[in-house]
Amino acid sequence: MRLLTRILAALALASSTGCSSGWVDLSPLPPATYEKLGPAEGEACATSLLALPWHQVLEYGGTDRLERARAAAVASVPDATGLLDVSLQERWAYWVLFSQRCAIVRGEAFR
Repeated sequence: MRLLTRILAALALASSTGCSSGWVDLSPLPPATYEKLGPAEGEACATSLLALPWHQVLEYGGTDRLERARAAAVASVPDATGLLDVSLQERWAYWVLFSQRCAIVRGEAFR
C-alpha cells in the first residue's frame, strides 16, 4: 500500500511540472527605410515522449521552436533581415505516447 501511495505521489508530482520559454518577438519594428522582398515561410517542430493531450513529460526542441521557425522564414528569402505582417500557425499530431508540435511562421520579408 505504501509503494502504491509513493508511486501515485511521484506521478502527481511529475504531471504537475512543466516547461516554458520566454517572450519571442516574431516581428520587431523594421528600420525607418526598408525594402519588401516578398512572402516568407518557415517551420520548426518539437517532439514529445510520453505525451498525453494535457501534458508532455519529455520534450525535445520545444523551448526554441518559435525562434527556429522565424529564422527559417527569414532564411527562406535571400538577403532578408526581418519579417512584417507575421502570422503563426501550429500543427499538432499525436501517436500513442508521442506527439509533435510544429510552428509555421509566415510573413513579408524585408531588408
